[in-house]
Amino acid sequence: LESLETMGGVGTSSELALGLAAEDHVADIGYTGVVSHSSSDGSCAADRVSRYGRFRSTAESLWYGSAKADARTIVLDLIVDDGVASRGHRLCVCNPIWEVVGVAYGPHSTFGTMSAMEFAAGWSPDAAAADDRRASGPVHVAGQEEAKKSVITQWKLGGCLVCNQEIKGGAVMEIEKLGGKVHKDCFNCKSCSKPLKGIPWNAHERSIFCKPCYSEQHGERCTGCSKPIEGGMMNCALGKFHVECVICATCKKSIGKASFSTAGGAISCQACSSQKVRTASVGRLSGLTVDGGSGAVGGRASSALGREPRMGLLVAAGSGSRSGSTQRASSPAAVGKAASKAAPVPPKAAPKGTAKAKAAGGKLSMASAGARLVGLGMDYSALG
Repeated sequence: LESLETMGGVGTSSELALGLAAEDHVADIGYTGVVSHSSSDGSCAADRVSRYGRFRSTAESLWYGSAKADARTIVLDLIVDDGVASRGHRLCVCNPIWEVVGVAYGPHSTFGTMSAMEFAAGWSPDAAAADDRRASGPVHVAGQEEAKKSVITQWKLGGCLVCNQEIKGGAVMEIEKLGGKVHKDCFNCKSCSKPLKGIPWNAHERSIFCKPCYSEQHGERCTGCSKPIEGGMMNCALGKFHVECVICATCKKSIGKASFSTAGGAISCQACSSQKVRTASVGRLSGLTVDGGSGAVGGRASSALGREPRMGLLVAAGSGSRSGSTQRASSPAAVGKAASKAAPVPPKAAPKGTAKAKAAGGKLSMASAGARLVGLGMDYSALG
């Protein structure tokens, strides 16, 4: 080998019209998965090349393998030509008669990727045919479905969960979340077609989506801003929220992941929630008045309604009562009547310096009724 002269390359770039012939073959058998120089309709390499020009001699080399291989690796594989007893690929690549070459590269359903190289000598391209072909795309070859069914491999990998086609080879991924295998080239977002390998994704009814597309179409939405929730989420009685959308309705401060209240149908931070409780308690106490039959609770006066609340006294039996139970009277007079019906209590001597009890027919004090004050209540049921 050291004594041989270095050979130059075949041209300086891929010849356009020959490259179109190579592209037609990649599109054809790349889809069917067969390994052949013949097209699905039975045409040969010379037939494909003659679509786009005239030649004196032509030949074709095909390569199949991993998408990780670069152009240098592909050429070295053809020169080494391991596994081919005739070394036909080596002889083709190293044949000094070739003047130009057209190259195409693309997916192959059995081996992952493939490359087709169309060599020619005495080449004269047909510019008009090449322009029409570039405008129309690869030639549609009849018989592709029949050819696809005829492919037989020594391995059985099942079907792809995305395209539902049989996996015959090439790059394959085992996706536990989907429960099976998929072609690597099929593992893309259904909505935006972004490759999903190495990035977060979600499945919905056996369809796969990138995180943004899944959130937009099938994910939770924030109750606060109505936008999709992709990251952190807070869940409460009012719904689901972005963490940054959890804001106190009173002070407008961001609550984040701190504790908060949803009482009254609004989000309140701890400070504002506590203040509301204190204000409500003070309002219930300070709003109560009893003066000649008028009363108010929480600032609403009963006299403003033209009605009078009923006042009740909660009393407990005095020392003369054996039951020790409490009872409610609608007025002090009723308390006196209730006391008069009770068992007679021996009168007690008045302390020194105090006035004597009033004569019968006068007002009866609660003390003389043998009762002690437990609580004062107002009955607002009559106010409507």
